[in-house]
Amino acid sequence: MKNEVVEDLEWCIEYWPDLIEARLPGTARPWRQPQLSPEAKLKRDWDARIDWALRTTHALGESPAPVDVAILSTALDLLVRADDLAADLGPVVMCPILAPPGPGELDARPYLRYAAARFAEGPEWLADGAEPTVRHIQQKIAQALCMVYDGQTLAVTCPWCSETGVWRVQTLPGGQVAIVCGGVCEPPQRDVGTWWGGQPVWPIAQWPWLAQRVMSAEEKVRRAREAIAS
Repeated sequence: MKNEVVEDLEWCIEYWPDLIEARLPGTARPWRQPQLSPEAKLKRDWDARIDWALRTTHALGESPAPVDVAILSTALDLLVRADDLAADLGPVVMCPILAPPGPGELDARPYLRYAAARFAEGPEWLADGAEPTVRHIQQKIAQALCMVYDGQTLAVTCPWCSETGVWRVQTLPGGQVAIVCGGVCEPPQRDVGTWWGGQPVWPIAQWPWLAQRVMSAEEKVRRAREAIAS
């Protein structure tokens, strides 16, 4: 359990900037956003401030809030949960706790990193009670970024069973969202996140790694076809 909780926290840390960016209308995507240069980020934030300053409550079709309120509310809720998680851990492991976020603060990563470090260095039981909270944070980020479609079949070829269209996004018992392969599939144990109903399962935290495996397998197939054609 400890390793799974740490992996989930690392996933949340990785995707937190995407959640904050998604609060700006029109930026939420079901894939990673390209990294912006410091100049591009400055221009984006400056444009948002100008947009906010020019809006009025009387302007037709306009809103005084230049952000997606639902995503901003989600980010604030998760920030509070991350702060509480870190604050609760401090006395247990006898480590100094972090200062709470200040007004306008939207970065939960320091608290998530603090929790991940404490779980990684602590005993197994320490992560057990925090697992529901960590999973909640992870799944709320995934939902806000349109990364979770329960029941969706993915049009990819499994690198292990070589069948296409057998991967499905499912919410498993306990609320865990994962990709389940429905093919005749027996990957090596080191390549499987867990098993459910005799089928290999990869939780959200492993999706970036899983995507890399799919792309690597597709590249091998492409090269093989080119070699045969030549």
